[in-house]
Amino acid sequence: MDPFIAYSIPIQGLKIGIHQFKYTLDRDFFRHFEGSLIEEGRVEVEMQLDKRASLLVLDFVLTGYAQAACDRCTASINLPLYDERQLVVKYGDAAGDDDDEVVFISREASALQVAPYLFEFAILALPITNTYDCAADPNPPCNFEVLKFLEDNADKSKSNSVWDALNGLK
Repeated sequence: MDPFIAYSIPIQGLKIGIHQFKYTLDRDFFRHFEGSLIEEGRVEVEMQLDKRASLLVLDFVLTGYAQAACDRCTASINLPLYDERQLVVKYGDAAGDDDDEVVFISREASALQVAPYLFEFAILALPITNTYDCAADPNPPCNFEVLKFLEDNADKSKSNSVWDALNGLK
């Protein structure tokens, strides 16, 4: 059975106008993509599909979290995710048109599979650095032993820098 059947939109029988869809992306969803950067997490997706005679306009709003190791203290944290994306689906052939936000499908296509786009948008919503705002949380998941170790070594490295040794050669 196709694990992405729930993410297939039957566009042939869909009337012209605006349609709302909601999806939940979780561990079961992300495990179907090889090498996924998200293994654990939960992303809620609200999708608005505007079907027109010659194209489809899909607006996505993603909110949720992905579990990751903090770049500062290595503790397991829930990275907050939020993103808004738009995808335009045109009928016809993509002859010479290369655009990340425009997809071409044939007029005879009976359904549109949105799972690959949901996965891509969730990955693009990941922040560049995996850090947690410890000050905003009264009970942060931080590994305080690692943070203290880093603070202590930062102080030592400032006073024992290579430049201090070179300045002594004058």
